Order: sequence, then structure tokens, then C-alpha cells
Amino acid sequence: MDLGWIAVRTARRGGTSCPGLTHRRGDALRSVGFLRGACRVSGGCDYPFMTVRPVSESWQRIEMWLAVHAPRTFASLSQPASADAISAAADELGMRFPADLVESLLRHDGVARGDGGFAFPGGEVLMSLEGLLERGRMYKQLWGRDHEIIESGYWNPEFLMFAERNVTPDGLALDCRSGATFGAVGWHFKGEGTSFGQWASLAAFLHELAECLEHGHAMGWPRKCVPVAWQGALLWEEAPEPPSALRSVFELAAAASAPAVPEPEYGHVPPIVEDGWAGGYRAFCLTFVHGVDEAELLRRFGALHETWRPRSRAEARDDAARWTSGYLPVVRVGSCGQWAFGIEEGVGEGARGEVLRRLSHGSQAVSVAFSGFTRLSFYEDGQLVTVYDTRRAYQLPGEADPFGVFPALPAHDAAAGRLLPDGRAVWSSIEQEPARQRSALQQVCEVVRDHFGIGLPSEALSGDLTSAHVLPLLPAPHGRSRPPAEVAEYITTAPEASLRPTLGAQLASAAADNGLDIYPEILEAVHRVERDEEHGIDQTSPLGVRLRLILAEAGAVRRCPRDDNGQPLLGGHDIFAWQQRANTARSFIEALSLPLREAIGVVVHERRDPRWREQLVAQLTGK
Repeated sequence: MDLGWIAVRTARRGGTSCPGLTHRRGDALRSVGFLRGACRVSGGCDYPFMTVRPVSESWQRIEMWLAVHAPRTFASLSQPASADAISAAADELGMRFPADLVESLLRHDGVARGDGGFAFPGGEVLMSLEGLLERGRMYKQLWGRDHEIIESGYWNPEFLMFAERNVTPDGLALDCRSGATFGAVGWHFKGEGTSFGQWASLAAFLHELAECLEHGHAMGWPRKCVPVAWQGALLWEEAPEPPSALRSVFELAAAASAPAVPEPEYGHVPPIVEDGWAGGYRAFCLTFVHGVDEAELLRRFGALHETWRPRSRAEARDDAARWTSGYLPVVRVGSCGQWAFGIEEGVGEGARGEVLRRLSHGSQAVSVAFSGFTRLSFYEDGQLVTVYDTRRAYQLPGEADPFGVFPALPAHDAAAGRLLPDGRAVWSSIEQEPARQRSALQQVCEVVRDHFGIGLPSEALSGDLTSAHVLPLLPAPHGRSRPPAEVAEYITTAPEASLRPTLGAQLASAAADNGLDIYPEILEAVHRVERDEEHGIDQTSPLGVRLRLILAEAGAVRRCPRDDNGQPLLGGHDIFAWQQRANTARSFIEALSLPLREAIGVVVHERRDPRWREQLVAQLTGK
């Protein structure tokens, strides 16, 4: 497939440790003031030859900064733990506590949780001695004798978590094993394990934190953050990365000399051989539209005219699995009486509400999709009529009762989800049997055939059919985003006259922050918003096509394509940057369909400049 027609421009951005002495008894713990001088360390931190100051000195610098710039966060720092309690905790866990940890606990026994509370750049919250002890007990019970866990390095009975994230078991850990790494600070990530090497000691970690606060340096791993003082609290914002070249799957595909080998379908299960439309398909989407021809059906699907040609089922499947085709889906079309049909293998575009609204314009569209469960969707003149889904025995807003429209549909079985009187959905733990699901699929196909009078013979889906790659249509706005809590009041109370200029400025900044300002369609849309000329997005407009390309590119990047030698074509930076672009593109879709205040609340989520709050408030208030 030749992707040279796609006008995608490359983005502009697109040691030794100093653990000190360790004491386990209460009387010795009271004498931790031995660390008075400075030591020099060379570890994995951003300051490889910095002079590391004692823990208490670094805490004093941190406290002074917080007291001036973030008093709410300063107030969350807890009082010291007692030396006797620290000694007792070390004894119970049967490990040596590094002197840096002892000195830190003697300064602050964790922090008070809550809004504006103190946290490290990765969102980790300093644990109290009791929390540290509780986590230590739990991990010793879980993994203390698990030789596989220990030998793999995932966890060790002599690792000690001292800071945790609020919503995950991830956190910062200390290496309490005897040896050269004693006292080192590392990360523990659920499912990945524990790694050290960034900081040789807690003293080095806190020293870098103090430097970070005082000088605005970035800190953290794998993504670095910078400190932001806002409304008396310390917040951490991801540090903006300098512009760098960004690779594009579509550009690489356009430059490729030959089609890539189709990627294998992992986890492939042979299809059940059976009669009817579903015969031979493990997963598919079959869509019918009344009163249109094949060319019009392809156009409504969003097909790329340059890719139109006859394809067999195997050719279509292979073309959709090549990175040189951008992994764009392929739809094969034909006709049966007054109905045109489109067949897609795998999860199809024809099952999406956005697509069915477009397909059914001035007509009717019905689709049957199967991927382990069956979904029947019926739209008329761009409006949803009903959806029947074997996974759920209830209707979503806007859906008519499917049994009222199609009385012959098979009843839901006990495995289908139900809706409680309070509106909550309840899902059954009963496994849905594959054979039963295929039987339901056959019945649904018969219902569609009989209700609409579609006499499509099953053999019509085999052989070569007119086909094309599809540039997926934009998703419909969902309008469920809420502005960050710390700026919600500013947006709600801002004068009406400031809203449109603010939205335009925030859209422009979000585009610049995420590399979308290289596209003239994006910049023109921003100007039109400022002039109150842009409302909604047409799928085929220059802006609509550009946003569709961005989302399709991001989808291709997520597939992590490889060359013929198995080497990745893109790096981690490319993958992350394209996802940011896709998120920003979605925010444009939302913002251009919402009232101004809601639109602003959506766009600010995609800002990358750490000063975005100050900029927003200044734009809203004129100050």
C-alpha cells in the first residue's frame, strides 16, 4: 500500500554509597547525630558528583522551601518518631535500618494524608513508622520464603518500602542487605519488581529533592517532574521534554520499497466451521446499508480511494496486518438486492456507533458483530434505534428494547449482565459457553435476514470483492471530562467575555505542548475558535481528516512495528509522544462540541507546561 499521499510531517519534537553507621538498639538510635560532615557520592542520580549533605540538613532545606511556597504541604509533615519505636520496629522485622532512614524518621514520622499533603515527584507518600512496619510484615508473610520471588530480584526480605503510592502497591524501597548497596533507594513496581541504582542512599535522594525544590530542577524516574507551588500546596508536573525528531509509521510506510510481511495473529483460535454468514469467521463484522451502491458504502465507511481494489478474504486480512499499510482496517463490499454489505474480519468499524450514524444517513444500517459475543446494532437516518448485546440484558440510554424491534431474538442467558433498581450493572460470574454464543450468533443472523429480507448467500462473502483500507472515523464526543479540581472554580466563575479567548489560547498551547502546532489544519481551527467560527468537526473537513490521521498513526504506533530483522521501528519516545498527540486530538474533538466552560475544562488536561495553571487563571481573570 502506498501511503505517500498522507501529508504527515515529522514532528519538531515530534557510585559509591555513604550509608554511615547503623544501630538497632534504642540507646544507639538516639545518637544518630554522627552524620555531620558531607560525603561525595557517584551514583545514578542527575548530580553524579554532588556533595551530599546529611538527611537532617536536607530535610531542613525542604521544610524551609515548603514553609515559604507551600505552607499547606508543610503542615502535613508529621512529628518525629521515637528512637525506641524505631528500634522496636527494626527488631520485629529482623533487619538493620540504614542510618539515613533512622535520621529521617527522627525528623518526620511520615506525613498526614489528604489534599495538599507532601509527596515525592512520582506521587509516593512518605510512610509512617507504623505504615512501614505494616508493609514489612505483609511482604515478609507473602514473599519471605518464596525462593522464586527472591532469586528473581522481584522482592527480598531485606528490602523495606518507605514511601507508597495512594492507589497502587508501587513505591520507593530501601536496600537493607549487607554489602555495597546497603541503604540504596530504588523503586518497586507491581508486576515488574524492584530496581536500584538511581540513588546510593536516602541522604542522596533527599539532597536531590532539596536541590529540586530550591532550583526548580526536574527529578524522578522514568519520567521526570518539576515542583509547582499552587494555592499553598506542592504539586508535581511532568517536566516538558525538549523538541526532538519524531518518527512516523505512515512516513516509514510511504518510504518502504515493498510491503512488510503480515504480522502473525497471536492467540489465534481456529474458527468453527459452520453454515451461514458467520461460517469460517472466528471474529467479524457484517454491515448492511439499504439503498446505496458499493462505492457509496465505501465512501461512508471512510475508505481511502487510493487503496480501492478487489481483494480476497486472505488478502484483506494480510493487508490489515502490515505496518506498511499503517495497520489500517480493510472492508470488503458487495451488494444483495437493495442492500449493500461490508464484511470486516476481526473487530470491525461497522460495529461503532459513529460509523453506523454515517452509514445510515437517509437510509437504514444494521450490523452484526461477533468476537466471542454477538452484538446487533440498528440505526435509521443517523439515529440509534436499538442494540442487542448477548453480554447484557439491559439497555443503555437511547436504545429501544431490542425485543420490541426484533421479537425473534434469542433470550439472554444467565451469564448476561443485569441492571439493579439503583441503576448499577451487575455481571454474572457464569462463564459464557463458546458453543452457546455461536448458536446465539446464528439466530441473530437469521433474525436480520428475515426481518429485513436480506437474502445474502453465504458464498457471497468468499472470493474477491471490491475493498479498500479505511481511515477510521473520529470518535463521538462523550462529554464526561471534568476540569482539575484546583482550577474548577476559576472556570466556573470566569466572566463570559473571557471564555472564548481563553479556549483559543488553551487550544493553541495544548497543540504546541504536544507537537500538533506543525499542522496548519490545527492552527486554522484554533483561529476559527477564537473568531467563534468553529463548531463541531466534519469527518471529511481538513481538520477532521487531520485528526483522523493522528489517531490512526497513534493506533499504528501502539502495535510496536518491527522491521524484517525483528528490530523495533520506533522508540519509547515516539510511542509516548504519539499517544500524547492522540489524547490532544481527542480533546479537540470534545472541546469543539461542548459549551465553552466545559471545553476549557477538557483542554487543560492536555497541557504540558508546568505553568499552565498560572496561564489559565491569568487568561480567565485578566490579571
